[in-house]
Amino acid sequence: MTRKLVLFFLLILILWETGCNTVIIRPWTPPYKSRSVHDVRVLIGKAEGDLQIRGEGIISVYDANELLIKKGIDLITLDVSRLKAPIRFVAEGAGLEYKSLKVRGSIFVVPQTQGPALIVNSLPLEEYLYAVVPSEVPYSWPNEALKAQAICARTYAVREILNKKNALYDVEATTNSQVYGGLEKEHPSTTKAVQDTTGVMAVYEETPIQAFFHSNSGGKTETPENVWGGKRIPYLPTVASEFDRAGDNFYWKETISQDLIASKFSNLKIGEIQSIQVLSRTGSGRVDLMELVGSEGTARIRGKEFRQTLGAPVRSLRFGIQKEGNGYLVKGMGSGHGVGLSQWGSFGMAKENYNYVEILRHYYPGIELARITR
Repeated sequence: MTRKLVLFFLLILILWETGCNTVIIRPWTPPYKSRSVHDVRVLIGKAEGDLQIRGEGIISVYDANELLIKKGIDLITLDVSRLKAPIRFVAEGAGLEYKSLKVRGSIFVVPQTQGPALIVNSLPLEEYLYAVVPSEVPYSWPNEALKAQAICARTYAVREILNKKNALYDVEATTNSQVYGGLEKEHPSTTKAVQDTTGVMAVYEETPIQAFFHSNSGGKTETPENVWGGKRIPYLPTVASEFDRAGDNFYWKETISQDLIASKFSNLKIGEIQSIQVLSRTGSGRVDLMELVGSEGTARIRGKEFRQTLGAPVRSLRFGIQKEGNGYLVKGMGSGHGVGLSQWGSFGMAKENYNYVEILRHYYPGIELARITR
């Protein structure tokens, strides 16, 4: 009987019930024993001169040899320019605060040979996700969409940890990595989504996937080689995303003034810009190559360069452009780079009772799910 019970519970551990589907979640062991993936190092800032770290109650400061070098109550101030080696802040109460960002775990101050010191928050991976998921999507979203986002965020973080095992930090707290809003961003609904998927990642051939995600694909996702170059990635093809219609920026339009165009593209040295047209598109319908015709010449640029130069008015590369009055009318669909999971598509699918496994396998076809072992 005991043997049967053990086998039963082992089966429960690897079979995850999701609606009518049963998905196998296999154990996954990190490839490097020297670097745990259960903790993450987040760059939360850089500092020169006086640094203030706040906390509730006693704050302790340790040197690189884990010797206690300073203590304070609620606040510690020090001059980082005098540091020769990393130090670590630990709070007795509920977290630490750096420049109004309240965080779990500890804070490291890492001096550099040149330039400002790095301020790095080290904390358990799962607790990091408590703040990331609600920083990336609204906590009010359906639970299945939140779980899909939690797995994407965890997969992204683990891949970065593995890739940067010899670096001073793994991820940044901004959109350079994924947004990390700290303790005050946490919410019970997103914390539950993280806990319900504890340790679960998306993998392809035993490796954490490049879990790209964006706001709204405008009905069709893009392949990464069309955005950043490189080789084709099997689990990131162009897929239809009709559920994006439920979200913000599925359709959008902006009028861009002639003056803004002139100032932004003056480096092309083609004189007064008289027309802009799209010459080619990618397979997903996004702008690939454009031509700008000026009074003194013509220039061709990539769509991604055009969008990067103009910034916010061009929300995605799925757009058309035409001359209108003293400027240009831009009509587009979607928001963001378009690669991988569409967050609004995930929202729409969850609203239609798709579970998180179906959502992930739609945007990352061919992937498997695996749980990190200890």
